[in-house]
Amino acid sequence: MKWLTSHIAAAYVLLMVVMSKCYPSCAVKIINNYGMYVWSKAFDADAESCSGVYPASKTGTNATCFQHSWEDVTARERLWASCSLPGREIRRIFLSDVKRRVENDGYADDFSNCDALLITTLIEAHENGVEVYALYATSDADFSEKDLVADINQFNTKCGLTAAFDGVAINNEYFSSVKECNEDNTEKQIKVLEDLKTAADNALPLPLHFSVAWNWHCCDCRSESYVERTLLFNGQNKNALEHMIDITDSVDVQVAWNEASNMNKRSLRPYTYWVSNKAGTTNNTAFYVLAYTNPNKDCRLSFSPHVKGGEESSDTCSKGNRTEAGMFAAFDEVQSSQNQTRGGIHYMSGVFSTGMPGWPKHEPSTCLNTAVKFKNKEDSYKSCDWVSKKKRRIKKFCPKKKYW
Repeated sequence: MKWLTSHIAAAYVLLMVVMSKCYPSCAVKIINNYGMYVWSKAFDADAESCSGVYPASKTGTNATCFQHSWEDVTARERLWASCSLPGREIRRIFLSDVKRRVENDGYADDFSNCDALLITTLIEAHENGVEVYALYATSDADFSEKDLVADINQFNTKCGLTAAFDGVAINNEYFSSVKECNEDNTEKQIKVLEDLKTAADNALPLPLHFSVAWNWHCCDCRSESYVERTLLFNGQNKNALEHMIDITDSVDVQVAWNEASNMNKRSLRPYTYWVSNKAGTTNNTAFYVLAYTNPNKDCRLSFSPHVKGGEESSDTCSKGNRTEAGMFAAFDEVQSSQNQTRGGIHYMSGVFSTGMPGWPKHEPSTCLNTAVKFKNKEDSYKSCDWVSKKKRRIKKFCPKKKYW
């Protein structure tokens, strides 16, 4: 059969129709679920003493500007609502204030009591499709986290019958204090790798997540004079970040910038290594590009609407769109060239979901006290948008159990 111009045109149209039906499943998918740090102190923009300005410190009179991020029902409802933005779902959180609740070989105290509030939080997280990693951040030279992570396995074994942790996360930044490339620091840098490997072993069978700085792979990070920070560890010569990616299950890279071009540039080298050597090796492996939302003295390093120590709720900056929309747009641009990367948010209520300028507060949707009559059913069911015969929820923000 000889192909005519009309046949080629028809085939092209058909191909376009098929691609439009299956896209993006027919192409490489961009991963649109995010990770987020949940530190214990959440900024309350409505606190009277703060006037909507994130204070430079959390002590003294400023302490009233912060509430616990997940201890009470209202805080958790806001957390789950913030994790459930359509198309911007957060599917993994790194949860702080866990240590004291599990430090007695998994128990909360010496009397073999499990921390009920922690169990409730884990149950609710899983009901909302969110994985929870226990977060440790002593950030000391001894790398104390390497021993603490074992308590999470103890908790899961003794207290995790109804809900357990999905992983462990470590935020130890001691490496930054010894990152200068000289003979005195080389041994200290290798010691960090050894401690990180011990932490990963102690966390098993749970996956270990680690937070890294974008410049830990280089002695001189400038493109025109780049010098790699090469370390001999485990019989292999690699740069520090490559070793860290090998040891852990997932990482987030602190890119410390609010423009996509620089975020992409600073994360590209470790991302390229992760894609080639780690991606797909486990069900939990992931690579996050971490954006700061908490105020910094240098406005370019964060998406916060004002600098650290600022007196107004918003100010001007020569770089970046310092809003929630700007942050997500930056993530999208990075993902357009790094299609397996995920956005990481640092952190809940700092200033994400606070109601500060450009940062909407994400509240759970209001459930309506309505009655639905199902066909061939004698009873009318009071509903929180329960509309199917199987009484399946349509609005995911509504609780599974509603007491009327």
